Amino acid sequence: MARARRLTAAFAAVVMLGFAASPVSAQLRRLHVDALSMRADRMQVQVHQVFHLAIHTHVREHVAALDEVVVPDVGTMQLEGDERRVTQAPNGTDVVETLTLEPVARGTYTFKPAYLDAIDARTGKPSRFSSNPVTVVVEGPPLGNESYQRLLNLGTLAVLLVLFAGALVVALVVWFVVRRQRSVPVAPPLAPAPAPVAEPPRTPRDAVAEALRAYSSSPANGSLGALRAALFEAAGTNSGATLRDALRATDDRALRAALTAAERTAFGPAQLRDRSSQELIETTEGWLR
Repeated sequence: MARARRLTAAFAAVVMLGFAASPVSAQLRRLHVDALSMRADRMQVQVHQVFHLAIHTHVREHVAALDEVVVPDVGTMQLEGDERRVTQAPNGTDVVETLTLEPVARGTYTFKPAYLDAIDARTGKPSRFSSNPVTVVVEGPPLGNESYQRLLNLGTLAVLLVLFAGALVVALVVWFVVRRQRSVPVAPPLAPAPAPVAEPPRTPRDAVAEALRAYSSSPANGSLGALRAALFEAAGTNSGATLRDALRATDDRALRAALTAAERTAFGPAQLRDRSSQELIETTEGWLR
């Protein structure tokens, strides 16, 4: 029995030595992986509404790229863009890869964790580092042309009925008043009331100013998304566009700086969020002045 246990232990040691010396482990880089996370900027979207899936990796080493990071399969969603940003810092390297996705069907989609295979510099062993999964709910598309036209027809009919009933009531009231006051002298007609002054139309700059006030008082994800969307619309795009699209749409240097700060705050490293948030407020105020 003791001899059998010794043989088993020797066989296991040979297998582990073979794995450590295998070509696969020899190709892996030695890294200190401190963070690997994944998040979506929208957890609930409509069909054909573009959203972003960001994978953030932080290693202590200074590297030019992390091609070892394997992003999750996006399934039936259309991949509209894949942007990777590498940031060097004294404590290592941050790599943020942002996928721009467009869902084509409704349902609940769970993206499997992104992962990275490397030699763990802490233990010296081949390891797989994984992020968290992300679930996004895709709801049905807006009403089609036929449904919209049907609702429009019903609404028009309801408005006409209300107007007809109102006109009938007014006619009855006028007839009753005229009949009772037939002998009363008719008073001179009153001067028409002045027309109300129309408010000036709301501009994209007004929307940015309102969103900035909300974000400055409560810099949560919802107010950040609203400010980012207002800046994108001020540049001539929409919230579903990429940063590259927004920068291409405007030549305003102050607005371009605010757009870049908004993107860095939304998808940049978590440890730099406070600094990028302050930069977002300052650049947006600079554009509004």
